[in-house]
Formats: sequence, structure tokens, C-alpha cells
Amino acid sequence: MMSVKTKLTIVVSLIVVVIATLVVTNLGEAATFYMTVDEFDEKSVSASAKPVQISGEIVGDSIEWDPENTLLTFDLRGAQQTDKTVSIRYEGVKPDMLNDGWEAIVEGNLNDDGVFVATELLVKCPSKYEAMEEEEGGT
Repeated sequence: MMSVKTKLTIVVSLIVVVIATLVVTNLGEAATFYMTVDEFDEKSVSASAKPVQISGEIVGDSIEWDPENTLLTFDLRGAQQTDKTVSIRYEGVKPDMLNDGWEAIVEGNLNDDGVFVATELLVKCPSKYEAMEEEEGGT
């Protein structure tokens, strides 16, 4: 016959194992890969069944808006000012702040045509507050 202390140890151990398994499983499913346009690799993204987040600068002259179908297409370029771009397709409301050079973060998956189909779109406006330059000789 097992002592109460042994039974309690077994029960507590089982609870810890179950909780750890649930945490690891849920964290793995909820994880979203994040990368910049400069880091973007079509082969690795297309092989991933999980959503991916990509950030980059909006290319202003690539923006096309179809209000009837609420379809927005545009390109993101890398911050390193390389020629690398990623074509984005987003169905939903067009953000008001979709301007050339502004940073956008998209989440979604790459389709078979090499177009990134975004399910979420976030446009970050430039900061209105910039560091003030220190004046020489000021108090």
C-alpha cells in the first residue's frame, strides 16, 4: 500500500506534466514567425503552414485599391533600400494612412503565385515626436 505522501507526489507530478504539455503545445501553435522584407525567403515561407509576419516600407506607386471588392494590393520594400520587394494582397478595409515610405506589418501566407496574402494589415505612421538637437551654449 502506498503512503499518502507517495500518492500526493504522483498526483502533483502528473498535474505538472499535463500543464507543461498544454503550455508547450499552445505556444507552438500560437507562434508566428516575424521577419523583414530583407530577411524574406519565399522557399522557407511557402513551406511554412503557419502565418508569417513581414514588415517593410510601402512602395507608394504600387498601391492599387478596388473598393467594390475591398481588395488592396501593394508592394513592401526592405528598409536596407535594396531592390527586394514583396507583393501583398489584402482583402478588407483600406487603411487611411497607406503612404509611400511608411512602415507596414502584414500577417498571412504566401500563395502559389508568389503573392503574400495578408489576413491582417497594420500601418505604422512615422513618429510625430523627434529628438530635439542640443543647442550649443544653451543652459
